[in-house]
Amino acid sequence: MAITPAFSHVIFDLDGTILDTLNDLAQSANRVCEAQGWPSFPVDAYRYKVGNGMVKLVERFMPAEYAGDAAMLEKTLAAFRADYAKHKEDTTAPYPGILTMLDTLLAAGVKLAVLTNKDHQAAVPLIERYFGNERFTYIQGRIDAFPPKPAAPITMHVLAQLGANPARTLYVGDSDVDVMCGHNAGLRTAGVAWGFRGTDELRAAGADYIVDNPEELSALVLNQSV
Repeated sequence: MAITPAFSHVIFDLDGTILDTLNDLAQSANRVCEAQGWPSFPVDAYRYKVGNGMVKLVERFMPAEYAGDAAMLEKTLAAFRADYAKHKEDTTAPYPGILTMLDTLLAAGVKLAVLTNKDHQAAVPLIERYFGNERFTYIQGRIDAFPPKPAAPITMHVLAQLGANPARTLYVGDSDVDVMCGHNAGLRTAGVAWGFRGTDELRAAGADYIVDNPEELSALVLNQSV
């Protein structure tokens, strides 16, 4: 009997959702801090610094004395982007079970996309490196033409590019930003328990579903039991 998926399209966040990038982001940020003589942070601290794009990440690791200093922000952002471009694949890898889950959804006819606050020019090479060119119908990172997630315009843009019906589209992410991103565009949202932020934040943000592993996500999308 043919599978009738509950969702025709699934849009994924990237960092902390399908790709574990935390260590590489943290190490790049800490190298920039150390070069400036600033305090650095434990890797786990970056779980709450990432998620709103690279500009916000840099603002969050710069010392408070530089708040509002546009010139220092621009200089530090450039240094971070340059370092991360060199080191973005040092330890980064898909979470266990992600590739199987994506291929299971594709085999059932579900269309897949990525919408991330990571800079577009950083996101695309990572996706091609770890997921190939065939799994995702559309990839959208942060660009100047749209405000970042969770603002709705960039999500609406992705939906338009996909020709997707919001009522049959699921947004999947690991943070409150992702839950708001989906809901602001009229999408149901699934929070992933394996990501950077954890289930308490996802539950408090009002995620429609919380899944503990990629197999559960496949079952949710395909209307199956685990």
